[in-house]
Amino acid sequence: MLEQQLKSIPIGVASWSVMRDNNLLYVDKTAKLGVLVSKHQKVFLSRPRRMGKSLLCSMLKDLFTNGDTNFAGTAIYGNWPITERYPVIHLSFIDIRGDNLEIALKAALKSAFSKVGFAQANDLELEQPFNGFLKSFDKITQGHKLVFLIDEWDFPLSIHLDNEEEFKKSLLTLSIFYSWLRNIENYQYILITGIMRYRDASLFTGRDILDISMRPKYADLLGYTQEDLVTNFAPYIELAAQRLKLTKDELLAKLEKHYDGFCFDYNAKVKVYCPDSINSFFEPIATSIDDPDDLPNFNSYWMDSSNATAALRSYLHRYKSTPNNILQMCSYDVKIKQSDITSPTKFNNITKTQILFQSGLVSLKNITSDTINNPPDKRSFICRLTNYDVAAKYTAVLTSYMLGIDDSDAYDHLTKVQNAILADDINSTCLFINELLCGIHYDFMASAKEMHYRTLIALWLRSDVINVKEDVDASTQKDVSKASLKETAITVQEEVPNNLGRIDLLITTKNHIYVVELKRLSKNTDTKEAKLRMLDKAEQQILDKCYLNNIKTEGRLVSSVQIVVSDKYRQIAAWRRSNKIVGMQQELIKMDNVRTK
Repeated sequence: MLEQQLKSIPIGVASWSVMRDNNLLYVDKTAKLGVLVSKHQKVFLSRPRRMGKSLLCSMLKDLFTNGDTNFAGTAIYGNWPITERYPVIHLSFIDIRGDNLEIALKAALKSAFSKVGFAQANDLELEQPFNGFLKSFDKITQGHKLVFLIDEWDFPLSIHLDNEEEFKKSLLTLSIFYSWLRNIENYQYILITGIMRYRDASLFTGRDILDISMRPKYADLLGYTQEDLVTNFAPYIELAAQRLKLTKDELLAKLEKHYDGFCFDYNAKVKVYCPDSINSFFEPIATSIDDPDDLPNFNSYWMDSSNATAALRSYLHRYKSTPNNILQMCSYDVKIKQSDITSPTKFNNITKTQILFQSGLVSLKNITSDTINNPPDKRSFICRLTNYDVAAKYTAVLTSYMLGIDDSDAYDHLTKVQNAILADDINSTCLFINELLCGIHYDFMASAKEMHYRTLIALWLRSDVINVKEDVDASTQKDVSKASLKETAITVQEEVPNNLGRIDLLITTKNHIYVVELKRLSKNTDTKEAKLRMLDKAEQQILDKCYLNNIKTEGRLVSSVQIVVSDKYRQIAAWRRSNKIVGMQQELIKMDNVRTK
C-alpha cells in the first residue's frame, strides 16, 4: 500500500541527527558536499530563509566530526574525502541574542570552543576587549586545525534595517569578529551562510572568501528540483492528488506555480522549490493516513515562515519609498545586474531590487537579451515574483502600505476585486478598484499618470489565485467540499504589443479575455460629455489597432473594456465593455455597463 511507503515529513527540522534518528524523509543533497569541502577552503553561500542552510551546516558538522558514519544510504557515504576529524565551531547568529551583541557573541564563542574540547575557553572574561578576547582562541587552539560553520551571518544587521544606529553598532562588532576569522591560519574549512552582503563587515574584503551563491554547480545544493520532487514524493503526490480530486499532472502543475521558481544560477536555468513549502504541503498526507478529509492546502508557507514579509515591510518604512519607487515595485518585472547581486552594499545604498532578490521575493527568470553573451559578472537579469506563494502576501503588503491598513484588510479588498473579474462583472470590478484608489494616501496619487493607474490595476487583479466555489446543484445552492475547490488563475499583462500598437492591459481568466484600453481625463475636462468621448476614443483605438490579431483566444469569450480615469477624483470615472465574436471579426455585437459618474 502507498501508506506503507510514507515516512514522516520534517517541518522546521535543522538537525541532521534528528533527521537520521527519527527516519524522517530526506531529499539527498549530499552528492556535492565532497567537492564543496575539497575544492574550496573559505566559502560564502547566500540563500533566502527556509531553504536549508541550517541543515547544511548541521550535516557538515557531523561529517567533519565523525566522517560519513552517520550517512549510510546517502550519496556522500563512502565518498567523503576528508579522512581526519576536526573540532567544529558552529555558530548561528539567529541564536545569538541579547541587548549587547558583543557580549552575546563572546558567550557563544566560549560555549562553542569548550564543547569541542578547549576547556580553557571557560576561563575567558567577557568584559575584556573584543580583539584580545578573540586572539585568546589563537593560543588555546594552537596545534589544531579548525572548521568554522557560521550560519545566518547577517541576521544581527538585517533586523536593524529600520534603525541605522543599531545597525552600525552591530556592524562594528561583526567587523571585528570577521576580521579575526579571515586571518585565522589554523583552519581546515570555513563556511559562512546568510542572505545579504553588507560592506564594512570585514567579511567581503579581498578575495579569500569564495562566493558560490550564483554558481550553476551549486544552484540546486539547497532546494528541491523537479526531479527531486517527483522522485522522492511519489507516494505523497499520488495520495494528495486522490484527496484533492486532481490528476497527478494537475497537482504537479499547481505545485510548480505555487512553490517552484527560486533560481540561484547565473545562467538562469536551474529552478528549485523551497523545501519548507513542499514539506508543509505534504505533511497532512504523512500524518493523517487514515483521514482522507485532512487535505493538503496551497498556503503561503514560505512567506509565512521566512520573515520575507517583515523584511519588505521594514524596507518600505525605513526608506520611506517615493510614489514612483512604490509603483516600480508594483510591477512584477524588475531588472538586476549580476554585480548588484554579488557586490556588498552599505546601509544607505541598499536598493529595493537587492532586498527583493536577496530575500527571495523575486527570482531570476532569464538573462536580458543584450547581455546573454556576456561573462557572468557582466550580465543582467529579468526577475519576477518567485511564485504564487509570494504573490498574495507581496501585493497585500504593498497595498496595505499605500492605504495605511492591515495586510488582512488589504487581502479582503483584493479578494473582492478578483472575485468580481472572475465572475465577469466589470461593473463591480471597477467599483472595487475605486475603493482601493480612494484609500491611497494623497502623496502616491498627486502626480499620477495613466501608467500609474494601469500598474495599480494590474497589481490588484493579478495578485493571487482565488479559490472559487462552484455549485454542485444550483437548485439547492450547495457548495462543493474543500476537496474540489478549483483555483482560477488571473493573468494580467501590461503593454502587450502587436504590429500596430500596444494593449494597455490584457486580462485572462479561465473563460474570458479582456482587452483594456485606459484613457486619462485632466481636471479641466472632467465632464460627462468628455468621458463619453474618451470611451468612444478608447473603443475605436482597440478596433483600429486590431489588438487581438496576435492573441490566442483558445475558445474564450473576448471583450474589449474601455476605462477612463480622472485626474480630478483620482479614480475610475467611466467604463464600458464591448463583447466581440471570437475569430477576429471587428463588429461590436453588444454594448453594456456604460457608466459615467
